[in-house]
Amino acid sequence: MSRVHIIIAASLIIADLIFCLGIGFRTRGMSENAEDYFIGGKRTGTLLLFLTAWASFSGSGNFIGQAGRGAMYGISAYWQYFGEGLLGGIILGYILAPYLARFRYISMPHYISDYLFGGDLYIRRLGGVAALMPNVVWPGAQIMGVSYVLEQVFGIDYRIACIVCGVVFVFYTVSGGLKAVIYADALHGTIQLIFAVMVVYFGVRLFHGDFGFLREQVMEIDLGKWDLFVDKPVVIISSFLTGLVGAISNPIFWNRAFAAKDVKTARKSYGLTFFMNIILVFLMITLGITTLMFNQQAGDQSLVWLILNKMPPICGIILAESVLAACMSCADTHLNCAAANIVSDIMDPEGKLPGQTSVKYAKRATLIAGVVAIAAGLFGSFIYGLGNYGYTICGGVLVPMFVIGLIFRDRKSETFRSRLSMKAARIGVTCGLITALLFQSVPALYRILGGGVLPAIIATTLGTVIPNFFCHDQTWSGKVPLNKG
Repeated sequence: MSRVHIIIAASLIIADLIFCLGIGFRTRGMSENAEDYFIGGKRTGTLLLFLTAWASFSGSGNFIGQAGRGAMYGISAYWQYFGEGLLGGIILGYILAPYLARFRYISMPHYISDYLFGGDLYIRRLGGVAALMPNVVWPGAQIMGVSYVLEQVFGIDYRIACIVCGVVFVFYTVSGGLKAVIYADALHGTIQLIFAVMVVYFGVRLFHGDFGFLREQVMEIDLGKWDLFVDKPVVIISSFLTGLVGAISNPIFWNRAFAAKDVKTARKSYGLTFFMNIILVFLMITLGITTLMFNQQAGDQSLVWLILNKMPPICGIILAESVLAACMSCADTHLNCAAANIVSDIMDPEGKLPGQTSVKYAKRATLIAGVVAIAAGLFGSFIYGLGNYGYTICGGVLVPMFVIGLIFRDRKSETFRSRLSMKAARIGVTCGLITALLFQSVPALYRILGGGVLPAIIATTLGTVIPNFFCHDQTWSGKVPLNKG
């Protein structure tokens, strides 16, 4: 890039950061209670919901991270996409989001504990811990993504980039809660749409839109990169399930659905968002694979390298700003959800704190989660490594609890009724959380099943269903009314 191009790109970055700081100042004091701070009072309309959903879901994971996985793993990277982007996207966009929009909950653990487990505080608190994992690590992954770009485009030290970008998104998210996030996402979502179209257009031209040509070129370099079954079956299954349960349990998807003003709004916004997302992620992995034709060492930074070295200068000019938009919009949403987990799920699940007091604690929790996220960005290994850790802990525990709870619950009743024992449910969520942490964190255990998602699903399911045959505390009936929006 020429000096003029760099100046233009830097100006766009600075303007965006100033705009975000302005949003933070503008939205201070607008939240009256926890519901305002975390789901915007459940008043978000179709256009804003689409822009914030699209912006939040298309962070550095879907751009840089997915392309990086394509470069590192070849077409075997599609296994996680089949679970996360394809099947997970269909379930979330067309089934789950419209269903969740019926309710007025703040978070996924709030819904699960209240609607499926009779308002049990133990399950909500442990569910909050599980959901907190992706909400803390994903902002760190977003910071990694934008710092990659700022380092390569402007020569800025990676650590300085992490800290500066982290401070800005933490500031406006702390200040205004979901209102600030949605306003920032309206801008960032528009920028991401333009960026995605440009990068896909010029990227596909690199292999002439001919997947047969791409296949030949990649196989000449490394046969394993064009082998869908290069990994062991257990690794393939684990990759698919990690993507699937990670997508379904991703807290920001639930948060946005609860924020929708009605079912129709969620159906239209989420349907369009995931239609576009399914196509985008597939193509981002493909572009990562395309990088192998030119640079086999690009790895996690393959998309950045491809744009700067193989695409027209206009793509390089908007690269930094577009990635900043993608990363900030995903990071701020996860940070807002993390605060909801800390305050509403773990600290105050009974909602006893007065309105302004809950907002005060929410801001403090957002700040703490933001500091942790910046640290994750500074010391994390690679983008999807951080993301998958959160996916495993959250999805391996909360998705089985969601499915089991639905199966045992009487969904026709206007008050809560279930055939599931409270003790059994507590045992299950505890076993699942411990198992997920062990199998994802201990290298020797990780290698057995390719991660913690399978062990966590098994432990949560068996830990709930088997004790249910022996526990006889069937007292959950008629206590909790539906929390409909």
